[in-house]
Amino acid sequence: MNRAQWNHLADNFETEVCDITREETEDQLGRYVRAARPLPKKSVLVDLGCGLGSFIRRFQDRFLEITGVEYAPRIIARARKNCADVKNVKWLTMDIPRCAKTIGTVADLTVCMNVITSPSSAKRDAIWKTIAKVTKPDGHALIVVPSLESEHMVQRASHRRGKVPAAIQGGLVQRDDAVQKHFERQEFAAVLSRYGFVAVRLGRAYYPWSKEGMRKPRIAGANQPWDWVCLAQRR
Repeated sequence: MNRAQWNHLADNFETEVCDITREETEDQLGRYVRAARPLPKKSVLVDLGCGLGSFIRRFQDRFLEITGVEYAPRIIARARKNCADVKNVKWLTMDIPRCAKTIGTVADLTVCMNVITSPSSAKRDAIWKTIAKVTKPDGHALIVVPSLESEHMVQRASHRRGKVPAAIQGGLVQRDDAVQKHFERQEFAAVLSRYGFVAVRLGRAYYPWSKEGMRKPRIAGANQPWDWVCLAQRR
């Protein structure tokens, strides 16, 4: 999506976008943040694609300095308002690939949640490189990506309700008017390695069926839908 489209989402962000920090049901993010062991008097957080600042607001007391990056001005304006009482945060309105030079290699924890979804491999590559550039050696990245396995489960459930499954090729899934890249678990781990990260923990961040516009289906093995979440260390 381009900047104008993201700006258009600003007023309805909560209903149009799955904000995993707000929507997750089993505190997986909290466990992974604790595993990274940030030091409130020392650690630096960089949130790439911060949206409305949900992660910053939830975990701000664990970091000395915070930078939130978002390229849609109207969304970052809402993030500023949402985090008005957070004193240790700097906001940058720019594309993620351009922010590395501005930020530098400073992050003890870099967060990037459901941002690496472009159908363009070149655009995804630029974001992965930025995550690596802003994360300190031996620092951590907390990354969330859409799960292809979960998408298959959702489509099976949709098909039982008479909906025609969408075509999927190369992990590219049609969602309304947009195409999003989804990742298999093994693919996700392999991509992390390619950019100099080692997976420390990799698991599922569950969210409600309502975010898929559905009630929980009565099919065998139907969990809640999920995103892959990984705490990785930069080597």
